[in-house]
Amino acid sequence: MYGKYNHTVDNKGRIFVPSKLRDALGETFFVMPGIENCLNVYTQAGWQIMQDKINELPLAKRAGLRVLMGNICECTPDKQGRFLIPTELRDYAGLTQDVTFLGQGDHAEIWDAETYRKTEEEKLSPEYMRSILEALEI
Repeated sequence: MYGKYNHTVDNKGRIFVPSKLRDALGETFFVMPGIENCLNVYTQAGWQIMQDKINELPLAKRAGLRVLMGNICECTPDKQGRFLIPTELRDYAGLTQDVTFLGQGDHAEIWDAETYRKTEEEKLSPEYMRSILEALEI
């Protein structure tokens, strides 16, 4: 999954899945809080990999995942390609009306459009891109 797609949240809290990501995400996918002010979106296969890793953790470490696990949403888009994001997740990511989907290879992210615009404005520079490519040894 790659690219940047702009959409809006409707008054019921629904968002359209970008058409270029629909096939990659499949009929059902999982939305969860991300490590920044965004939401991560995983395919069923991607979520299963994460679930398997969680299940391998000792019970004492899994207890710390309650908040994460309690805020994961299984989503199935309607016939128009819309899916509902629960209020708690919208609040976590600061989603208002305009949102940006970002393809991230093995998953996608959903950002408040203005928050992402500011992040991109800070990072999108030749110097930052050079540091990323150097870190990847490309």
